[in-house]
Amino acid sequence: MLLSIPTWIIHLLTVSEWLAAIVLIRRYAAAIAHPRLALFALAMIPHLIGGLLVLAFHLGGDQTRWLIGGSRLFTFAGAVSLLAVTMWLLQPRRIGGAWPAVAVLAAGVLWGGWRLFYGGGPASLLPGTNLAYLMFLVTLLLLHRKDRSLFSPISVFGFWFLLVFVAVAIIATRVATQHLGLPSLTHADLLHGASESLLSVSNFLIAFGAYRRLRAPKLGSRSAASASSPA
Repeated sequence: MLLSIPTWIIHLLTVSEWLAAIVLIRRYAAAIAHPRLALFALAMIPHLIGGLLVLAFHLGGDQTRWLIGGSRLFTFAGAVSLLAVTMWLLQPRRIGGAWPAVAVLAAGVLWGGWRLFYGGGPASLLPGTNLAYLMFLVTLLLLHRKDRSLFSPISVFGFWFLLVFVAVAIIATRVATQHLGLPSLTHADLLHGASESLLSVSNFLIAFGAYRRLRAPKLGSRSAASASSPA
């Protein structure tokens, strides 16, 4: 294995924090009886699978290439899923409101399948992943302005902070491969751990914001009132 123990701890934290965010958002959706928000939590699962595949890739000494390819595939699926479900949340609750989200999801699946089989494999999905995630971030801001009860500002900031991780990871990879002459960023453990720690910060903010929203006093009083009301 190429990773040091501190870098392994950071990797495990990033996956654990994302899993915690999924659980907390789903619990908050159940507490406020909001099924659409529960689907948002489900849309986060592809990213979780992608993170687990990265862990498996590093566990095998970065030798099993299909694992990192699978991670890129699930990361693309996660970005498209988050965009689609956030668009659906943004729509008013009326008949036909889900069609824009369904169209985006279908277009993402078709484009991703074409790029995967005819455009160069999982690595070719990166531009689509970045575009889908950026569109998701903009849609998330619009949704937050429309209904501030769904997401904590901390969680919204956490989703946006992921861009810092991406930028630093790109720079760190160039330093490791071009200036240090190493095969990959993984071989520069300090740079790898430092950049990965930013992803941990992003995921922690998302999970912590969901926890704060779940523990909000207004939510507690609302739940008590619901429990005391007659069936």
